[in-house]
Amino acid sequence: MALERPEYVSDLIVYLLNGLGIEYVPLNPGATTRGIHESIVNYGGNQAPEMITCVHEELAVAMCEGYYLATGRPLATLVHNIVGLQHASKAIYEAWLNHTPMIIIGGTGPMDASHRRPWIDWIHTAQVQAQLVRDYVKWDDQPLGAQSVAESVLRAYQIAMTAPRGPVYLCFDVELQESPLPEGFVLPDLSRFQYPASPAGNPDAVDQAAKALLEAKWPVLVVEGLGRSPGGTEALTSLVDVLGAPVIEVGAAFNLPNSHPMNVTGANADVLKDADLVLSVGVKDVEAVLTRAVTEQGTTQAGVPRAASGYGRRFESLVSEGTKLIHVGLNEYGFKAWPSSYGRLLPTDVNILGNGALVLAELAKKCGEAKDTALERLAKERTAKARPIHDGVYQRANQDLKERWWDQTPTSTARLAAEIWEAIKEEDWVLVHGSLSGWERRLWTVDDPSRWVAGGGGTGTGMGVAMGAALAFRGTGKVCVSIQNDGDLLYTGGSMWTAAHHKIPMLVVMFNNQSYYQDVGHQSAVARMRERSLETVGIGVSLEGPNTDFAMLAKSFSLYGDGPILDAGDIAAALKRGLDVVKNEGRLALIDTVVQPR
Repeated sequence: MALERPEYVSDLIVYLLNGLGIEYVPLNPGATTRGIHESIVNYGGNQAPEMITCVHEELAVAMCEGYYLATGRPLATLVHNIVGLQHASKAIYEAWLNHTPMIIIGGTGPMDASHRRPWIDWIHTAQVQAQLVRDYVKWDDQPLGAQSVAESVLRAYQIAMTAPRGPVYLCFDVELQESPLPEGFVLPDLSRFQYPASPAGNPDAVDQAAKALLEAKWPVLVVEGLGRSPGGTEALTSLVDVLGAPVIEVGAAFNLPNSHPMNVTGANADVLKDADLVLSVGVKDVEAVLTRAVTEQGTTQAGVPRAASGYGRRFESLVSEGTKLIHVGLNEYGFKAWPSSYGRLLPTDVNILGNGALVLAELAKKCGEAKDTALERLAKERTAKARPIHDGVYQRANQDLKERWWDQTPTSTARLAAEIWEAIKEEDWVLVHGSLSGWERRLWTVDDPSRWVAGGGGTGTGMGVAMGAALAFRGTGKVCVSIQNDGDLLYTGGSMWTAAHHKIPMLVVMFNNQSYYQDVGHQSAVARMRERSLETVGIGVSLEGPNTDFAMLAKSFSLYGDGPILDAGDIAAALKRGLDVVKNEGRLALIDTVVQPR
């Protein structure tokens, strides 16, 4: 939708967002963004972009994250001065960790102190409002004057979308927003303000990597996030086909179909023990993949920390000392001093700063050009070695499901994953958020990156991420599935109001273990180390007494709720009823399944 010439500075902001392709603005309203709010509604007709009303700023930011993970396109959000930014900060940090671009727009009371209303404008105005989030956004700005506003919005978009991507924050004085544009103001040509293309890697370094791959006997590829990069999966598949190299996936994103014989995720130790070269692509924490924790026995004397052993654990390497490491990625461009989100510094033999998909495509080309009879034979031998490892992962999973997990009470996560798959496998499904301790990756057929959003991770943001992704698929006929943790939803139970109001259909299946169970493990570890009782580990952790009626909570927002489902034999029928609501009524349906802790 093309907009007419803007009259006010806030109109200019909306005009720029529209021209940059920003389709939605999730927000929780506030006085300091009232000028932009009014411009979205009346100047833009609430269509370019459209407003999505949220009951908490954390949800608004999380929706931006989910939408980007589903589409690769950023959104903007409005946050009301200091207090709105404080509410949003947790989700902004999650967006920073997940390299999710978004334009966060804040307002502030009049910077001219003589124009402030008594009390309210003073407590809602900061000298540098961005200081709240400066350590975990890529860039922030508080421009003065219409020309500076235009440049600020355009620069924010460029910086947010430049890899490694991430959130940016802009703060606009409330009086500046409501000011008329100066006479003769020249609107920028938006076609000339695109974000820069990602670097493809130093050619000499890529040559070194290709040579090392060709010389390796058992190269292993460790990859993260390639399915979210255009051409990433295709480039990975090409290199795998040339080399016959096994692949280990890291993180929630899709990289390679789990049916591919060289996808050996889940058998990491078996695969890495023979590796003479590891090629890491886009992996944020390589150490986490190349090591495993080993519990230490005994205790230390009082007051002595357990030395860098990771809460009572030591870590052993899964690769031999002579294994070469090649690292490809852009993480180093995004390091900041405050958040330690980059893992340990490991020695590498070749370190390539470049877009993973582009570097993999070039490596596949170079290795393909060097392919001869010897490499073909070696690739076949590697494939023959990897295939039974791959098959073993999924055979063991299905065998465990039948022999160990199927009839357990409460319902096992494995059984729940199997029941969901049985319900959706003939549908045009998308997993928009969540996990069942990884069982969905072992039991479902995952062969298409468009089906696998599954993003987000921080407590309180799950439903927002799911709704943002489901918003992207609204009206497409796709069945969006969210696996929702009980503790996570209790942070932001009001999130379902947004799903109801904006008619965002989604099948929400509760992973309801009635506990903040992560802390049970920590409490158990400390109690064992100190030789104390394990009977108390649920205190301060359990969410029982009362048990939350999540189905009733959904119904309170005029949504469909079913449960709690206590008998695994009742899950299939409940899922079918929920699917009927999602498909035929276009509403969110929540199925509350009570399950085991893991």
